[in-house]
Amino acid sequence: MPARFWGEAVRHAVYLLNRLPTKALGERTPFEAWMGRKPHLAHLKVFGCIAYAKNTTPHLKKLDDRSSPMVYLGVEEGCKAHRLFDPRHNKLQVSRDVIFQENSEWTWNAGADKEDLPEFVVVNAFNTDEVIVTADIETAAEDVTPSSSLSTPSSTRASSPSTPSSSTQATTSPESHEGPVCYRSIADIYANTEEIVGIDEEENEVMLMMSEEPTCYQETATEACWSLKELGFKKCNQEHAVYTRGKREASILVGVYVDDLIVTGRSTEGINKFKQQMMTEFEMSDLGLLSYYLGIEVEQQKSRILLRQSAYAKKILSQFQMADCNATKQPMEPKTQLHKDLEGTPIDATEYRCVIGCLRYLLHTRPDLSYSVGMASRYMEKPTSMHHKVIKQILRYLKGTIYFGLAYTKGPQEISIFGYSDSDLAGDLDGRKSTSGMAFYFNESLVSWNSQKQKTVALSSCEAEFMAATTAACQALWLRSLVSELTSEEPKPVTLFVDNRSAIALMKNPVFHGRSKHIDTKFHFIRECIEKGQIVVEFVNTGEQRADALTKALPGVKLAAMRQLLGVRDLQSCLD
Repeated sequence: MPARFWGEAVRHAVYLLNRLPTKALGERTPFEAWMGRKPHLAHLKVFGCIAYAKNTTPHLKKLDDRSSPMVYLGVEEGCKAHRLFDPRHNKLQVSRDVIFQENSEWTWNAGADKEDLPEFVVVNAFNTDEVIVTADIETAAEDVTPSSSLSTPSSTRASSPSTPSSSTQATTSPESHEGPVCYRSIADIYANTEEIVGIDEEENEVMLMMSEEPTCYQETATEACWSLKELGFKKCNQEHAVYTRGKREASILVGVYVDDLIVTGRSTEGINKFKQQMMTEFEMSDLGLLSYYLGIEVEQQKSRILLRQSAYAKKILSQFQMADCNATKQPMEPKTQLHKDLEGTPIDATEYRCVIGCLRYLLHTRPDLSYSVGMASRYMEKPTSMHHKVIKQILRYLKGTIYFGLAYTKGPQEISIFGYSDSDLAGDLDGRKSTSGMAFYFNESLVSWNSQKQKTVALSSCEAEFMAATTAACQALWLRSLVSELTSEEPKPVTLFVDNRSAIALMKNPVFHGRSKHIDTKFHFIRECIEKGQIVVEFVNTGEQRADALTKALPGVKLAAMRQLLGVRDLQSCLD
């Protein structure tokens, strides 16, 4: 092995020694003594073996290689990504997307002169052929070039708050700190971020979370699902991650996410009994009432629940150096028209996609950002300075609305579901397609919303509204069936508000055949829903159309009014 790679060998040796038992610690490993649990060793491979890293270059052709042979140099510090050396390009690379070839190793040609180019020979135990790859290693081989799978660590870290980034560690010398460095594993981060949310106990409704001890998540989740079925729970047909047991006052709902269970119901006694049953089957932790989950902050009050992502929003602004920017009143300037801008000045596409990924996760509690973020998301392939300006405008708006979120108030016993459907006309300058927007409410609480470009071109505003209403009808039927299954009550018609009288007439009266015969057959589905009484379509004035902010950029004053109608509130004042 060339001498410049001995440091990698020492690094890997130290990594292994920290995970091997030693007499000084009573046959325990240093890792176990420091972390309090046994190390996981399934990811370790033989140093110097063949590793095939996934080729993530965009626009690959059919016959292009999907992977590249490399040399395995150990594990990246602080994560389980692999350090690889690419002899063809003379670069170190860090990647998780790696496949290893068993019973194989790299043979380093020690007979070559140091001034010459050394040869690396791949010895394949399953094939007698030898593949020789020549590479120049005279330049600085220690310069790490992350693969494309790790080229957007900010997006990975921010879009999934519970998942650590594998490329954010700072390189320091041994003298730069005192004592050993403790890295958090994925299991540790899960344990720290799942603090829990619940509903007011005074109303005899409790929402708790139970978490299993970190193990193999997929196997544990499967076992938990089987145990729920054995305890009499039934999987919800409309949402497979939800399980139900009992009816009305004795009903218990369980939401399953990986190895975590969110439990809610009216009977505290029933919930305690369920927890005891699960704890006899699994080693679980009762985390109490839900207050924080996957980046979403939950505040419990007497008659309402508040959801927001203020901490996550601050992290986004800090990550992209916008923490001290000037705030603005709207995320996108009115009448802004984006297009591909083929002649514009290109910008860093990786950074642009990273910002988009972070903002999209923020939409879980910020429907007022749906349209602007959705529009910016359409140009991730080749962004220019025009698109970058829009992104900065969104971040400036986020700066002034960090504490905005959704408020869910306690409603009447009678359940009502209603929604709003809206559309613009040919807002996409490249394909001349329209944008659909919809928002659905459960007893005046916003539970579902969407802003999306339509699949086909509309010939008129009536046709665009008609297609948007059909898409909303599909969502309405799903919500109707889901609520009926969870509450064990007969489903009631969903009221859908549309602000276009021509579109309403087209939905209710098939006489207008000449104006609609060219529309795709699937969009006529809403007529059948109206005839069966599943959906009731009503007219609403444009000024009261709550989905208006999901289809176009609005001025600051109108946006504030529509934001209020949509259900977005400044939760900082609510908490004060």
